[in-house]
Amino acid sequence: MIKDVRFTKSEGKVLMLGNEALVRGCLEAGVSYVSQYPGTPTSDIGEYFHQVIRDYPEFGEYLVHHWAVNEAVASSACAGAAWTGCRSFNPMKHVGLNVASDALSVIALNGPNPGGMVISVGSDPGSLGSHQEQNERFYAWMLHLPTIEPHTPQECKDWVKLAFELSEKFDLVMNVRTSTRSAHSRGFVELGTLVKGKKSGEFIRNIPKYNSLPPHAINNHIRLYERIEKLREIIPELGLNKIIPGDNRVGIITSGMPFGYTMEALNQLELNDVPILKLGMVYPLNYDQITNYLQNLEKVVIIEELEPFLEVKIAEIAHNQRIDVEILGQNYFPKYNEFSTGLVATCLAKIFNKQPNEQMMKAMDYYNSYKEIIPSRFPTFCAGCPERATLYSILKATNHLENTIISGDIGCYVMSFFPPQQCSDLVICMSGGISAAIGMSTKTDQKVLAMIGDSTFFHTGMAPLAEAVGYNSNLLLIIFENSWTAMTGHQDDVLRYLINQGFSIEKVCKAFGVPWLRVEDSYNPKKLTKSIEEALETKGLKVIIIKRECALQAHRWRTSQIKTLQENDEKVQDISYYIGGCSMCYECVRILSCPAIRRVETEGIEEMQIDQDRCIKCGVCYEICPNGAIRKSIINLFGEEVPFREI
Repeated sequence: MIKDVRFTKSEGKVLMLGNEALVRGCLEAGVSYVSQYPGTPTSDIGEYFHQVIRDYPEFGEYLVHHWAVNEAVASSACAGAAWTGCRSFNPMKHVGLNVASDALSVIALNGPNPGGMVISVGSDPGSLGSHQEQNERFYAWMLHLPTIEPHTPQECKDWVKLAFELSEKFDLVMNVRTSTRSAHSRGFVELGTLVKGKKSGEFIRNIPKYNSLPPHAINNHIRLYERIEKLREIIPELGLNKIIPGDNRVGIITSGMPFGYTMEALNQLELNDVPILKLGMVYPLNYDQITNYLQNLEKVVIIEELEPFLEVKIAEIAHNQRIDVEILGQNYFPKYNEFSTGLVATCLAKIFNKQPNEQMMKAMDYYNSYKEIIPSRFPTFCAGCPERATLYSILKATNHLENTIISGDIGCYVMSFFPPQQCSDLVICMSGGISAAIGMSTKTDQKVLAMIGDSTFFHTGMAPLAEAVGYNSNLLLIIFENSWTAMTGHQDDVLRYLINQGFSIEKVCKAFGVPWLRVEDSYNPKKLTKSIEEALETKGLKVIIIKRECALQAHRWRTSQIKTLQENDEKVQDISYYIGGCSMCYECVRILSCPAIRRVETEGIEEMQIDQDRCIKCGVCYEICPNGAIRKSIINLFGEEVPFREI
């Protein structure tokens, strides 16, 4: 096996993603504890830590990575490690900060000393991998989280190291903010010296510091402002902020990925005399540094994704210092969707009264022309996905959602609101679906059905289930138990550990006192449909647990088992499904909507066809075809049968 030496080399230059560079920076900073809940765009940070520990066991002697059950648990765990004198790292996605905020609001007051604690929040302008594009930078004000925003992988590596130094020096929880683009863009990284983290530490009792209750809470709040102000004073010395000089009386202030778009846009517009202040630290701001930059300008353009976080603070500084400068930002730049070089160039062209050059316009037209060529496709479930099969049963049991509300949640099943299923009426946040269903069930005579996955159930789903039991809410909850945190990449997380220890969602439901409980298999759609029908006709709380492994992992396991048997010269049953005599009722593509089935034309006759390369042989289409047109063929009937594994 070829090992990735980029995390273990002591010197040289290597190509890295931003997230890989963050991991390398942590290894150079002597981090010894990492905890996170997986979420795009930060999930792969944990994968890289696990890769290092797996491939190089010597790191495992002092370095621990935990997949936490949720972000609040992860943040508190990292605080605990820091309070023993170790350095801890806490990655999360932007909406994960919502979950962690309760814990972080207190941890920031207390401070991480004697150790250091750095969080890394991955923002997602454009909602490329999230259910919304919340601008989480405003938490920096509310929670008092000094925030550094790197642009390149080199900055990711170097600045996370600096963040740990500042965290320990000023007793502050530091935030290294990335975005989907900076987390997953590649660049060359100059490596530094690896530092071993502490194998163990010691907690020293200090009640005023660690117990933020009256009167200590107010004292810690005062002390926090003092620590922030000390950091603010030394910002110019840190080298995080950079001025690119120019003679133009219109300047630009920007940070992170928008800085890259800005430089390319100015080059396209041939505006080479514009002074630029690139902020590496976006909170707090050094007042003198901002004042000196604004002093001789008539206008300053703030380029940031998305809401006016920097614009508000810079306008405040200009007002307080009585600087007569016009501040341009949100009136020209959108407060939604991801930025690009073309967008920034178009906005700057209006501000500077410039005509975009012909090359740039051609490039934008060329890019936009592909929208006409490339067909727009909705995201969809994998072939054989047990959640897809469950949606089929829901649609059949409710006569295509007649008088029925489907309260969705966060997981692969968020895609259920897309055509053709359109089988989700709302999505709020992790476990928000059950909570919304509880309220709905008290105020409507419609049938209410909520969905949640097993990972989300562990994340924050047990509390609303307890409430639903307590009030015997008139709703049906479907729990997808596929035994993986599937949507973020099948991490070997605490969910997997619990499952391997025999932990059972069914037992949890029984312990809570769920009055009506069934365990079903979505690969048996007719039986599942009847159970859903029965549940929706029964008053009170009902729970159906769908036990069927994620199709990707199930297919991989089954394929590996078959391969092993064949290598040992054993005969193996081979099942295949094919279509003959199709009446084109579209049950398999418009209701089940399996991507392994497509419409073809053979000798002028339209029919449906199963794509054998995509089909994982789950057999659901065979079970639901109303006309018996889907046939099952078994080769080597007396060979070894390899079914999907039980979970």
